[in-house]
Amino acid sequence: MPLLTVLTLVSLAILVWLGNWQYGRYADKKANPPEQVSAEFNEITVQIDRSNPGRVQQLNGIVGGEAVWRRYAPARIEGEDGLVLALVDATSGVHPVPMAVADVEDFTRRSNVFIRPAKTGGIARSNQPENDIWYGFDGTAMLRQLGYQQENVKVVEPDQITIRLAEDSSRARKAENPYATLQVRDALPPERHFGYALTWWGMAMALIGVYLAFHHAQGRLRFRG
Repeated sequence: MPLLTVLTLVSLAILVWLGNWQYGRYADKKANPPEQVSAEFNEITVQIDRSNPGRVQQLNGIVGGEAVWRRYAPARIEGEDGLVLALVDATSGVHPVPMAVADVEDFTRRSNVFIRPAKTGGIARSNQPENDIWYGFDGTAMLRQLGYQQENVKVVEPDQITIRLAEDSSRARKAENPYATLQVRDALPPERHFGYALTWWGMAMALIGVYLAFHHAQGRLRFRG
């Protein structure tokens, strides 16, 4: 079975390479932990702009290795002109949880304020403005969806993000916000890469086992005289 052997060796090489790559990411993050950014954060008071009806804009992201929906509302920073998009909270789960802008309360939080460039959501995940769902940030389009016209939209990103359970919004937890700086911090912890490495290596070992078992069942492998 030369074809089976060649395909097995190719697959084995790919699985081992993937495992080594993930372990390399794990080792690199362990040796070089990300720097904690603190100087850019200040106590920011935002007042939610409720002049236009609409729902908060939901932006897909990853926090602590978990897929979440970050919810942004139009707001104004106390003492400044112009609209901003303020991160309200996030919800876990596959599907976003709708929320009316009118239901969002004003808040004061330790936050960073900056202009985030627009980013596409990719081929497989296109933005859905009509459903208030975004896979790539686009501040101008988000405000336009809410009935505002403004370019160069700033975002208000608190250093801590509240993640609410989709099925029960009263259950929530706090987490570091990896999107609180212009350079998005890697959302995956080192341990997750180590787990991925073990998974790829485990699949490689399983492939070897299946290959040997197949040949043994066909009478090609005999471990006796």
